[in-house]
Amino acid sequence: MDPVGVSDLASIIIPTYNRAALLSEAIESSAIQTHRPLEIIVADDGSDDDTVEVVNRWRQQLANDPGVDVQYHHQSNSGVSSARNLGLIASRGEFIQFVDSDDILNPEKLSRQIACLKKFEECGYVFSDWAKFEDPDKWGPMPADNVKITDSAQWYFDHGVMMTMVGLYRRDICFRAGPFSEDMNAGEDREFNFRALLATPKVAYLRGKLCAVRTHTGPRLTDSHFIGQNRMIYNVRIYRRIIESADAEGRLCDAAVMGVLVRCLTDVMLRSLEAGRRDIARDAIEVCRMMPVGMSRRVKLSMYQTLSRVPKESFSRVWTFWLKIRRVIFGVPYRTLFKPRNS
Repeated sequence: MDPVGVSDLASIIIPTYNRAALLSEAIESSAIQTHRPLEIIVADDGSDDDTVEVVNRWRQQLANDPGVDVQYHHQSNSGVSSARNLGLIASRGEFIQFVDSDDILNPEKLSRQIACLKKFEECGYVFSDWAKFEDPDKWGPMPADNVKITDSAQWYFDHGVMMTMVGLYRRDICFRAGPFSEDMNAGEDREFNFRALLATPKVAYLRGKLCAVRTHTGPRLTDSHFIGQNRMIYNVRIYRRIIESADAEGRLCDAAVMGVLVRCLTDVMLRSLEAGRRDIARDAIEVCRMMPVGMSRRVKLSMYQTLSRVPKESFSRVWTFWLKIRRVIFGVPYRTLFKPRNS
């Protein structure tokens, strides 16, 4: 990826795979952006449907608009992360926008968010709210520009911010964050966005629903990865990568990072033990030990490791007994039993 972009140019990157029926709406929502200039980059991850024909129709339709350039890049099927990287390498814009091929952008998204980044130069990333595609009044009334500037640390694990489509990146933030991890095809946006937020001290929140997410059963580039117990496996991988990224940046002792990670990993441990997946629980324990946790947390990790040897059919009984001991002997209030502390 070229670290230097074309001034004021916005690059819209659309990864896709066998979504010809939906892709046209994503391209249309990009083409009607009120911001100019822009380039629309379709990164085709090995589709064997009519994807290229859809892109060519839009090329012809936009041929007389000098402010829009439509590009098509094809690769063999390698996953959503690889497709997004293909789009990043092809991009030339000062600003980077990702949009999945089944979702759409509000016509004012780029113009409003680019204006925000130009006004607040200390911010490398701006994000807004999202709507459901099926909502007939999805955009609602557009609020007056009401921007909140905050430390990036406040949003490291926020679900809304972890969706790449809700935000707009300065090019240098994507460059400094590095590529999407191509061995991850589920949760890869969360892991990438964590690195992106590490790369900028401040982010901007701009009120308003500026993108819409379609809820449907497929096909998705992340199909099969985040289903059932696979979700727990991928979550452990995501948290391991996040810890490694934080450690590389010297941020592993940051309470904003460690506290949330410990809670997330503890949740994975309990869910996997309840499901009888002791292998996942042990992996989560090892990942948690990568962090500089306090003695109380190390004692709990040892307890979880002991529980990981308990057969699935006995886990609920043993776990209930442990909770009673904590509540009666150690005086831990019931409401805090499933809310681990930050250390």
